[in-house]
Amino acid sequence: MTEQLVVDANVVAKLYLKDEQYADRTDLLFSRFKRGEIHLAAPRLITYEVPAAIKRGAVRAKADEETWRAAIQSFELLESKGLLIIDDSGAKYEAMRLAINYRCFYFDALYLLLAEDLGCPFITADGKLLRALQGRVPYLISLASYK
Repeated sequence: MTEQLVVDANVVAKLYLKDEQYADRTDLLFSRFKRGEIHLAAPRLITYEVPAAIKRGAVRAKADEETWRAAIQSFELLESKGLLIIDDSGAKYEAMRLAINYRCFYFDALYLLLAEDLGCPFITADGKLLRALQGRVPYLISLASYK
């Protein structure tokens, strides 16, 4: 059976922001995804978060329009290559419950809830979230430890 992971926007954004920490782990994760060794899923929210991260990186690096457009187009192609985008519009109350219980951001709770619903791990590069939930959320994986 093929492994499935819920993938955080900060992990996907590292595909396009090569100066980021753990870009090598991201490359490993997505090479396995492209070969069909793993399946990746994310809440619809990712379609807004990744372009926002690309924008921040483009401003920081003073990237030209061609560069950031290519990054966004590449991200858009991930869905056609198998990134499962799940409609999270009906998850507001459950995500809020998780956000309050775990004392995390609401947006992070959407990813956590999806991982719970799918019964699979959630991979993130968010150090603050990892520290806050360490030992409390067994399905949370750090990109730094991904092998």
